[in-house]
Amino acid sequence: CPRGPRRCDWPAAGLARGEAGARRGWRGRSGGAGAGRVRRDERGAGGAGAAGRRGRLGGSANLPLTHPLPPSPQAAFQKAAEEVKQLKSQPTDQEMLDIYSHYKQATVGDVNTERPGMLDFKGKAKWDAWSALKGMSKEDAMKAYIAKVEELKGKYGI
Repeated sequence: CPRGPRRCDWPAAGLARGEAGARRGWRGRSGGAGAGRVRRDERGAGGAGAAGRRGRLGGSANLPLTHPLPPSPQAAFQKAAEEVKQLKSQPTDQEMLDIYSHYKQATVGDVNTERPGMLDFKGKAKWDAWSALKGMSKEDAMKAYIAKVEELKGKYGI
């Protein structure tokens, strides 16, 4: 063997130069762009051809997205919850009750507490507003909350 007795395995197997390496899944120095030995399963899908040079996922894996993904409803809901705190002026009591009730319906679901006592006027108003939305799904409550916040942003500004 021209590379020395320990480096060359083809004479011991009695095979032609390229056959010993191919049988074991190895490629030698002339078997591709890189020098040294690389196992067949480490080269990626498609072998040493054009697909092998692109990697396991193919050439399209590195392309940038042409259209950004729309924000998830949960992300839009969280953004609206932060924006409503930054309004320039305080919304009316009815608008605040609408915001509160839709927020509670979107995060908790249907009313799960008892109605506050008769001297807790603010608590009763909030509970009644939330109870009025009983049966509305969390997704619908999120959409209504986001729409209400957008309306208030237009009315009061941020």
